[in-house]
Amino acid sequence: MKQPLYCSTGTMVGRANNWNHRLFVEYSGEIAADGYELMMVNAYYEKLTELVSDALKSRLPFGVIHAEKDIGFYLGGDEDDRKEALRLYGINCAVGKAVGAGKIVLHLWSGRRSDEFLERNLSVLDDLYELSEKAGLLLVIENVPCAFHDPITNLSRVKTARPDARFVYDVRFGAFHEQNRRIVSSGALEDGTVSHLHVSDYIGPPHDFSSLRPIPHLGEGIIGMEALLSEIAPRFGGSVTLESPEILVDRVAYDVINRDLLFIKRIFDAADNIHST
Repeated sequence: MKQPLYCSTGTMVGRANNWNHRLFVEYSGEIAADGYELMMVNAYYEKLTELVSDALKSRLPFGVIHAEKDIGFYLGGDEDDRKEALRLYGINCAVGKAVGAGKIVLHLWSGRRSDEFLERNLSVLDDLYELSEKAGLLLVIENVPCAFHDPITNLSRVKTARPDARFVYDVRFGAFHEQNRRIVSSGALEDGTVSHLHVSDYIGPPHDFSSLRPIPHLGEGIIGMEALLSEIAPRFGGSVTLESPEILVDRVAYDVINRDLLFIKRIFDAADNIHST
């Protein structure tokens, strides 16, 4: 697999183990990935020094940081909320720089406030890019589910405002909005507009917010993951992150996580072999 394959720390750390970041550090030697995507959460703001110090002990590097999701909520609020969003985003960028990440994933809008007033979020887009660039991070904006419009339309608005914009495409969110076929045929995978991919399955049905959880493992949902990834792989040159979780109280279920990672790797390796023959 030529593309970097990352494993989200959110696959193994969550409420069930009180966001215990030491678990993904301790088990880093068991994970069959090229690196981690560090999922920032509210609980980490109280222990940033400890988080970074421990993360640097990991046997896997951190290629990507996923900014804390409430930033998108604040971005859609009033002026004070947007100032808070930028403050938090600056902290997330600093963490990403400290752990050596190259990309930062952002929910530009939030599931809780959604995209009703997207112009508010877009009003600070240049500030978000400036903070990212100062930290040496490539900002990639995610196709988060919408209540008022749809992700691809919203990302097009971002692209109009910032022609240099790059995106992360989440196939589960794509299935929610029935947009996976559209992204495959759009050219955005080939031309680098989508530079990062999030992979997890989806229980369905489409357009049902209650169906976004639980998140099934690959091949256990309605997406048709084998067929979809087989179409994506030969078109896509960016990085890939597994997001299907298997969260335990006191250890990491690395065998289950590795099964999903090897599922992805097998399909991308097959596409590489076709191009090399």
